[in-house]
Amino acid sequence: MPITADQSQAQTATLVDLGAIFVSLELSKSTWLVTALLPGSEKMSRHTVAGGD
Repeated sequence: MPITADQSQAQTATLVDLGAIFVSLELSKSTWLVTALLPGSEKMSRHTVAGGD
């Protein structure tokens, strides 16, 4: 008989509200990509900015 995983023992992610803002920058000569993750948001904001000196 095959062994199956018990659904009650499956690992689940625990969401923790850190109250922190996470920001990342990807810089190139022509464009900059800025991403941000705000507290309480499940989706990361993504913005493109013209690169410069």
